[in-house]
Amino acid sequence: MSYKELEDIENIIDAKMQKAIRKHELIVAFISSIIGLIFLLALFHAIWLNHVQIQELRLN
Repeated sequence: MSYKELEDIENIIDAKMQKAIRKHELIVAFISSIIGLIFLLALFHAIWLNHVQIQELRLN
């Protein structure tokens, strides 16, 4: 194999690795976004439940 062929193979492998890294970053970002949304939903749900309990205590 010549130096040029080895360099071409290296470039191909590097491009595939970069593509895999980008795909992995997108998956991690997507999962992190979903976890963040679930956390925010749980937070607002807890605040709403607390508000409802306070309203019930005022009515009693």
